[in-house]
Amino acid sequence: MKNSKKIAIVGGGAGGFFTALRCALVAKQKNINATITIFEASTSFLRKVRISGGGRCNVTHHIFEPRELISNYPRGQRELLSPFMQFQAQDTVNWFEKRGISLKHEADGRMFPTTNSSETIINCFLKEAEKLKITLKTKQNVKSLKQLDNQQISLYINDDKSYVADAVMIATGSAPGGYRLAKNLGHTITDLAPSLFTFKIDHPLLKEMAGTSFEKSKFELRIDGSKKAFKQEGPALITHWGLSGPAVLKLSAWAAREMKATKHKAKLIVNWTATKNNNEAEEIILKLKTNYSKSKIANALPDKITKKFWLSILDFLKIDADKQWANLSKKETLSLSNLLHQTEFDILGKSRFKEEFVECGGINLKEINFKTMQSKICPNLYFSGEVMDIDGITGGFNFQNAWTSGWIAGNNMLTPSDLS
Repeated sequence: MKNSKKIAIVGGGAGGFFTALRCALVAKQKNINATITIFEASTSFLRKVRISGGGRCNVTHHIFEPRELISNYPRGQRELLSPFMQFQAQDTVNWFEKRGISLKHEADGRMFPTTNSSETIINCFLKEAEKLKITLKTKQNVKSLKQLDNQQISLYINDDKSYVADAVMIATGSAPGGYRLAKNLGHTITDLAPSLFTFKIDHPLLKEMAGTSFEKSKFELRIDGSKKAFKQEGPALITHWGLSGPAVLKLSAWAAREMKATKHKAKLIVNWTATKNNNEAEEIILKLKTNYSKSKIANALPDKITKKFWLSILDFLKIDADKQWANLSKKETLSLSNLLHQTEFDILGKSRFKEEFVECGGINLKEINFKTMQSKICPNLYFSGEVMDIDGITGGFNFQNAWTSGWIAGNNMLTPSDLS
C-alpha cells in the first residue's frame, strides 16, 4: 500500500459522514492506507438526519439540472454551480440506490426514502462506515486546531487529548465551535442569522385556527429599510404562534439577514387564494352571491378555504354568517374580497423548528476552493455543509449541499492540491 494517511472529520452529521465514506472509498480505489476518524462532540451521530422531514429525512430535491438546482440557495448560488456539475441530486439518488435504498419524490419535489424513515438513511451510513472501517467517536469535543510546520494539523480534543492528522474536515453545521475552529486558522465568518423560521403573529383572524392549511397562497414580505422585494407562493399553515408552511419558510430564508436587522419584525401581506388582483378576488365573492343567493353565507364559501377559517373571516369582518348571500351588501362584498386578496399582518418575531433549523452565514466563500472544498488559507483544511456561508430553502437543498461538498472533499483529502 501507498503511504498511510490520517484523516480527521470534525462533526458526525450529514456532511461529515458523506466526506468520510467517499474518502474511504477513494483510499480503497487508489490503494492508500487511510485511517479515517469522525469526531462527534455530542452523544450521537446524524441528529439532523434523524429529525429531518418529520423523521422521514428529506434527502434531496427532484431537480436534476444544476443551473435550476442552484436557484434554491439564497446564499452560495454562484459557488455551487461547479460542485453540482460534479455531484448533484441525481447522483445522490444513484448513490443510495447502489446501496439498496430507493428514494421517491412527492408532488412538491421533496425526496424521501420509500420507507418514510430517516433510520433507513442513518443505518445505511453506519453500515457503510463499518464496512469501510471508518472509526466513529462520540463525546469528542475538538476545542482547537493548529497547523504544524509540516502542514499536518493537530486537533486538541476534550481536555487533554491531541490527534495529528494529514487532513481535517470541518463539518459542524451551524454549531459555534466550527466557526471558532475555522476563525482560529485564519478564516473570516460572515454575518450569522437564523434561516428557515416561522412567523410569530398575534391577530384575531388566526385565533383558534392552528392546523388550518392552505394549498396555495401568495405572500409578500415588507421590511423597513430594505429595498428588496420578498415574495413567495405556495402552501401555508396556521400555527399556535402565527404562520408557517413551505412558502413562509422560503420567505424567511431569502430575507434572513434583513429580518435579523429588524429583530424579526416586518409586515406580511397574505393573498389567501392566490388571486392575480383584487378584481379577481371580488369575482369569487360575486359568483358565490349569484350561485348561492338563497344559501347562508356560512355554508357557501370559496374553494380552498376551510369552513373554520371562512367563519373566522366572517366573524372578523362582523358579517352575519346566517345571512343569505343575496343580502350581502356592496361594502361587505368589498371587505371580503379585500381580505381574501390582501390581509396585512404584523410579524412580531420568529419561531424555530426544534433542532431542525438552518443558519445563514458562515465561512466566507471567497476563502474556499470549490473544485476541492479545501481552504485557500490553511493547507489540508476542508469544509462541508452549513459551516460555509451557504444555505438553501426548505425541500432537501441543505442536505444536497452537504452531500455534494462532502463527496468533493472526500475525493481530494488524500491527495491535496495547492491552495489556488
